Amino acid sequence: MAAAPSEPAAATQPLAGSTPVKEIPVFEFTKRKRWADLLITELNDTIMFVLSKTCQVWYCGGAVTELLGWRDDELVDGDLIDFMNGDDRENFRKAFTESVQSKTEMLAYARMQWKNEFYMSTTDFSSAPKEVLFEIKGRPHYLPDTGEFKCYFAMAQPYPSRNQAMLNTFLELKMENERLQQRVAQLRAQAQALDCGNDNYYTTSDGFGAAEGGRTGYDMGGGGGLPDAEDDGPRKKVKRLAAEQHVCVDCGRTDSPEWRKGPMGPKTLCNACGLRWAKKARKTGDDSEEAAAQGGTTVF
Repeated sequence: MAAAPSEPAAATQPLAGSTPVKEIPVFEFTKRKRWADLLITELNDTIMFVLSKTCQVWYCGGAVTELLGWRDDELVDGDLIDFMNGDDRENFRKAFTESVQSKTEMLAYARMQWKNEFYMSTTDFSSAPKEVLFEIKGRPHYLPDTGEFKCYFAMAQPYPSRNQAMLNTFLELKMENERLQQRVAQLRAQAQALDCGNDNYYTTSDGFGAAEGGRTGYDMGGGGGLPDAEDDGPRKKVKRLAAEQHVCVDCGRTDSPEWRKGPMGPKTLCNACGLRWAKKARKTGDDSEEAAAQGGTTVF
């Protein structure tokens, strides 16, 4: 039986004239010299611990100097619990012992003391070391063959962490922004309701204010028994009270550079309505005088 023809060798070779594809080398961090030491020393927001079965510190990371002010050699060969708050020691000891005996991971929270920073108590005015709350995670390490305990790996990180604190701050600002937007919407709705109420109250009509003798809730007259400036002989300027206000009985506006006399008395029309009323009154008076003149010269 004849063997199957093999693929031509040219099919597996790159085409003539084509440039070969150059593979980009992938950098692996583990290929660096002493990469494990670099990884531990570059951690500045987490304290690495290697503990014994009795919670004695065998190794402490350099981040303890930045986070707590201690040197790493000051914690080595000491009990880690001695650097914690007195109220947190029993709970941490219990969680640590349970993790070692059950060979499970541990998650605990404890307040650890600063080295050279103190605060004064407001109750008895005594000084005590400043403390920082840490989240401590750890797990025991046993030999896979014999099951013998070797060490306990733990890492302590300030709680909340910097990233979590920034996230919490962002969420708080977002909630405050949402609350302010709702408040602005409520104020706008109230302003629109007040504007609609004012428009309905000051609607222009021929009988506006007739039931009250041409006066509304605002003072449109002389006010307080003070004489009007237009009625004074020497035309002295009379000072009005600061709370005195006028309302035009024709258009309902409350702001005008000058208040004029109208059919209901002085200062009952705004400047524009007063000029229109005066012009209309003069025209009506001229028409009546002209009609009277024509009637007087009529010969029967």
